[in-house]
Amino acid sequence: MSPFELVYGQQPKTPHGIPVTEDECKCPAAYRLARTKQELFDEAKDSLAKAQRRMKKYADMGRRHVEFSVGDQVSLKLTPQIWKKICSKYVHGGLIPKYDGPFEVVRIVGLLAYRLKLPDRLKIHPTFHVISLKKFHQDLLDTSRQQTQRAPSVIRKEFEKTVMKFLDHRTMGQSKKNIQTDYLVHWAVESKVDATWERNVTLWQFEDKFDEYWATKEGRAQLTRMSGSSGGGGL
Repeated sequence: MSPFELVYGQQPKTPHGIPVTEDECKCPAAYRLARTKQELFDEAKDSLAKAQRRMKKYADMGRRHVEFSVGDQVSLKLTPQIWKKICSKYVHGGLIPKYDGPFEVVRIVGLLAYRLKLPDRLKIHPTFHVISLKKFHQDLLDTSRQQTQRAPSVIRKEFEKTVMKFLDHRTMGQSKKNIQTDYLVHWAVESKVDATWERNVTLWQFEDKFDEYWATKEGRAQLTRMSGSSGGGGL
């Protein structure tokens, strides 16, 4: 429905939408204009239909007709939208495997979608379009060959320096999903003026320092609350 039809209850009248014969038209010029417009409209409509058929022809050349049944084992294609949710933000896309699995089909949803039984490590919606799935072919001769020999795609930043303590922290990000915590790190071999902000996920070597920092911070906050309450005595 167009805005015009929403307001006036009908589509606007155009020259090609008014059936006019040469005998009914009093003005020959008006009839020629209406006929020319109708011919152009029909030509444009035929061209659009021809282009649509041509695009469908080339698109169908890359499509494959695949059907799965409940209980089948399939592999899931890890598209950028999927691996960004399940992988570390510090992992380059070129290091992510193209497929993950096998996963069991537990339900057929409509004509082109399937619901999979996913492990707990994949915190994503379990229903996928058939274009993201392919049949899993198990190696019956040597089952060990179907297990990947690559190391896990996890890249961790490692520091050679030692942390003296955390001086402060801050939260970064504009939404709840993108919030990251940075810590102001006082390195053991440097002075406080040379402290640097580091992302919390890169400080995995110094987990004990997190406990020390927050224990000290909670203690200071408690002392502040106690001093504030005791300082309000009456005369």
